[in-house]
Amino acid sequence: MSIVTFEDKENFPLETNKPGATILETALKHDYPLYHLCGGNAKCTTCRVFVTDGLQYLSMRNDREQTLADRKGWPSQIRLACQTEVFGDISLRRIIKDNKDLKTVTSESKSSKTGEECYAVILFLDIKGFTAFTEASLPYDEVFVLNRFFQEMSEPILNNGGEIDKFIGDGILAFFQLKNKDEVTKNEENLKKAKQETIRSAIRACLRMFDQLKKFNLEMKDRFNFTFDIRLGLHAGNVIYGDIGHSEYKSQTVLGDTVNVASRLEALNKKTNTNFLISDEIFNLIGSSLSVNKKVITKLRGKSEKMTAYSVLGFNDSDSILLIQKSLDRVLEHNPNWTLGYLDKLKSFVNENLNKTLDETENRVDPHEFSSILESLIEKLGNPKSLKKEISKVKLIYESLGISKKDFPKLVPILISSIRENLPSEWNDNLESIWSQVTMDLTIETIES
Repeated sequence: MSIVTFEDKENFPLETNKPGATILETALKHDYPLYHLCGGNAKCTTCRVFVTDGLQYLSMRNDREQTLADRKGWPSQIRLACQTEVFGDISLRRIIKDNKDLKTVTSESKSSKTGEECYAVILFLDIKGFTAFTEASLPYDEVFVLNRFFQEMSEPILNNGGEIDKFIGDGILAFFQLKNKDEVTKNEENLKKAKQETIRSAIRACLRMFDQLKKFNLEMKDRFNFTFDIRLGLHAGNVIYGDIGHSEYKSQTVLGDTVNVASRLEALNKKTNTNFLISDEIFNLIGSSLSVNKKVITKLRGKSEKMTAYSVLGFNDSDSILLIQKSLDRVLEHNPNWTLGYLDKLKSFVNENLNKTLDETENRVDPHEFSSILESLIEKLGNPKSLKKEISKVKLIYESLGISKKDFPKLVPILISSIRENLPSEWNDNLESIWSQVTMDLTIETIES
């Protein structure tokens, strides 16, 4: 005999003597009210329940339930009552109890998140000086500048595997989740490494934002005689991720104390005269890799205990992705048309080594487009998913020049020589080693794409 206990205001323990009876069968046998609009055929989600105890006594998800679970992003505790068989004592809660609950649930889209807990790095960004700008500007200019700002600041987040949660006034809330979280959480050491990698990606994104801000301010100074600054707060911990809002107007968002702490760290910058503060949770995981110039012991609003915040200047150790990105910035400052020289070298390589003439193809490659693709490729080094698209574009350009896959590795020293020529005073053995390693890795991916 098994007991299925529904946790309401009063517990409802329901007995079943049939091993393998579904949760829905047990509920219906005892006239317990459990929605099942499709008749118990796994064609809706109205009978789903949240299992609070005894998950090990339930059957594995069958194909029909798994399809719905994957589509909705359910954690393991959410089960379809019509498909889940019971083999021991369990406790659970109904998710849909009345017509208002039903309206909320049936409004979910295929991409809806019903709520899951995960470890994430939370980033809060606020633009400093925008209020002063609005007081002296036309409404059109305010909207234009803010949208340009969001575009520039969002790119480093997305390029390093982060996600934009929302734009809040003149600020941004973003988050970075663990990659392959189902795998890494099985081993404590792997979990720690995954957290460190995710935090490193988030910090790289933040540091890249300051680089983007310099470019943005050059344009704003020229157009509006105005410049801006940013303040960043970064914290890591468990958050709840799900769809929030009205049944017809929902958005996916992150919630929890971790989000609140990140927000308050961002605000703390104003009092401490800093620009980028991280929490002790982050510092304890990768502090030895960071260069900090200030340590602040504070009691954040709403928190009973004091915490330590650290002002970050950059990485102590060598971050190859950031170094390459920064060095390409300097190449573009020195020579915005550097790809013209690179293309000339590629054409000479084809003529001298492949016994081909490029008379018919020399006009097929737009130098500005090629430069844009290479810049995008370097910017997306921190996000393997986005990187694949840019790799495919580079491959098409090489092939349009008559260069086959087997010859791609020979192009690595040609690219590096073009970069070196445009960084004469800053080039060194370390930078050459990093460029060689990264470009060879990209070349291998290009060949395999």
